[in-house]
Amino acid sequence: MILFEKDEFDKFFNPLCCKNKKVYYECILQLIEKSKTVPLLYETEARDTLVLYLRNCTYAIEDEEGLSVDYAEISNKKSEFENASEILRYFRQCGWISERELGRSGDNIATVTPQCRKMIEAIERIFNRDNRAALTNHIFAIYDILHSAFVTDHGRTHRPYVNILVPVCDSVEDLKNELLILRDSIESIMRMVIKMTEANQLGQFLIRDEMMESFFNDYFFIKKDGLIPGYIEEIEKMLRIIPETDVYKNMIKEYQEFYKVDESTAKSVIDNQLNGIMSFISYDYVKEMDYIDKKINKYYSLYATRILMVLSNNVNLQTYLNKILMTIKDFDMDVKKEFLERLSVSFESCQEFCV
Repeated sequence: MILFEKDEFDKFFNPLCCKNKKVYYECILQLIEKSKTVPLLYETEARDTLVLYLRNCTYAIEDEEGLSVDYAEISNKKSEFENASEILRYFRQCGWISERELGRSGDNIATVTPQCRKMIEAIERIFNRDNRAALTNHIFAIYDILHSAFVTDHGRTHRPYVNILVPVCDSVEDLKNELLILRDSIESIMRMVIKMTEANQLGQFLIRDEMMESFFNDYFFIKKDGLIPGYIEEIEKMLRIIPETDVYKNMIKEYQEFYKVDESTAKSVIDNQLNGIMSFISYDYVKEMDYIDKKINKYYSLYATRILMVLSNNVNLQTYLNKILMTIKDFDMDVKKEFLERLSVSFESCQEFCV
């Protein structure tokens, strides 16, 4: 099956590839959020949601009237109500909203299609890089899905390849991606700290930087909470036991039937996928976290050094004090004592000023 040969996907990506792509993207986000607050999204509610958005829209709507039947005929000369109606028609045409169907209220249903919802969620996850609790969610998901394989008559065990192995593989891939994002975050923080030239800038950065707050919330939860190592250990145990269960045999049979291959080919594919998951959980995950630990230590050292340099106006205080001590070593004891006392008073004054 080739995706782009299917008629329903002929215009599926059009709203993201035209003049008003920003408007369409924001509109579908509005409809997705609205659908989460109602049992069933009707066309009237969807249109009202879009009208409200268009009234407060910060984007200038480009004129698409007369361009092609593949585009929505929206225009900055039309009212918000007209543009909202045209956008809904366009979304239906592209497969982003369900076909016209009367609901119980007598109005047409305007449900966002599963394919569109999944695509928008993927785009948000990839490009917005919002990984709040994503790491732990992936680990919990892997644990919960694998655990279902050992529950008698659990629904997932009836189709174990599609309902157990595939979702676990997806969660593992997502976890890999989130670890890379976590690693990139600490490197970005380090680069920003290096550029700081004033103590005030460092203070504002520490207080307001949301990326750093998100990073350390995730990092310290994973490292210090105590739950995550236990979950990782249980995941490893379950991965070792699965090949000895009937669920494993059913995975092979299901794969055979689904892809029309022989038993040895199916077994090879299933084994490779399970081994890949085990390798990541047992080795790559630990390796990535160790790497991030080293970056954390490097960050703290860099931060401490940078703070010292900023507060001392880029003067290396250790070298400076060493020169002072070498200079006074040949002084008379009384002069040396007086000099050190004055130096101590100066240092205490500086400390009080900084506080």
